[in-house]
Amino acid sequence: MEEFVALIAILCFFAIPLSAIWGHHRRKMLELQLRLRQGDDASVRTSLEALREEVRTLRDTTMQYDISFDAALQRMDRRVGHIEREAIHNAPERIAELNSIR
Repeated sequence: MEEFVALIAILCFFAIPLSAIWGHHRRKMLELQLRLRQGDDASVRTSLEALREEVRTLRDTTMQYDISFDAALQRMDRRVGHIEREAIHNAPERIAELNSIR
């Protein structure tokens, strides 16, 4: 029985430092994994912010082109309207001119 108690005492004596070493190793591994995840999160966040800024820039650019295109359409509409008014106003003169050529 004394041998059994001595064996248990020796095992407990060595188990305490071994469990401390294992616990320290486990804690360090968890810290490293956490750092890797945080590093990935930071890089993902940076990439996400870059994409958001790019989308904002594209939205602004398309808005500028849309406004420019709309202004060009309005100018063309005014020009066509002016040409149509001139054509209607000058129609009798043109008809008389064409009839005189025949």
